[in-house]
Amino acid sequence: FFFIDTATTEIYTEQIVGSVRCVQETGINAEYMGTVDVSLILYAEHEFNASTFAARTTVSTQADIYSGIVTAIGTLKGNLHGGANEAVMEFLGNIKSVGEAYTRMDEVFKNKEKMMGFGHRVYKKQDPRSPIIKQYSYQLSKTEYGNPRLYAVSEAVEKRMIEEKKIYPNLDFYSASAYHQCGIPTYLFTPVFVMSRVTGWAAHIFEQRANNKLIRPNSNYTGPDPKEYVHMNQREKEQLKRSKL
Repeated sequence: FFFIDTATTEIYTEQIVGSVRCVQETGINAEYMGTVDVSLILYAEHEFNASTFAARTTVSTQADIYSGIVTAIGTLKGNLHGGANEAVMEFLGNIKSVGEAYTRMDEVFKNKEKMMGFGHRVYKKQDPRSPIIKQYSYQLSKTEYGNPRLYAVSEAVEKRMIEEKKIYPNLDFYSASAYHQCGIPTYLFTPVFVMSRVTGWAAHIFEQRANNKLIRPNSNYTGPDPKEYVHMNQREKEQLKRSKL
């Protein structure tokens, strides 16, 4: 457990970085601070995604803000909404060179594997947040404590995805290499995301409460057509007939 003083964004970012980093030899420097600070801004809000919708649905029942935030966090347990940058880092971490990246991507295409960190339902082409965090990942890779191999592998994967599938990276893809170079453990990528997105969830909750109506979507039934009701006694007779056949 740690306490975060939110008096300024600089203090907030420094305390986050200091609390989650596992590589302490180089201390907390400007590159780490700048990268995490920008990522917190980029992740802070992104319209009506699964977690945001879940939070608004919960508070539309007049539940409290804590319940709304917990509901939002619960959606991140699913692989389709939470943990994408963790999955990206696990994928990249198993690739040792650019050449190996090309070989691995050929396997991905051949086996029709799902690539996390690419594509987005909102954007037809590139996620406008991606080039921003990519630049920070690149800058980190050029420092003495950076990981140029990881960045080069990331670029190779991106290149092959665009060439083969015309699918561009989203914010999660280069966030993986950026966070890793900041010394943040992979298993803490999602908690860091939550530290940022909680501001967006809270804003949506306030907005929902300001003009609240219970969120209760309609559904369209797509099951079998209505069937004629058969009395229990008649069912037994039908079953007996079938058993004799």
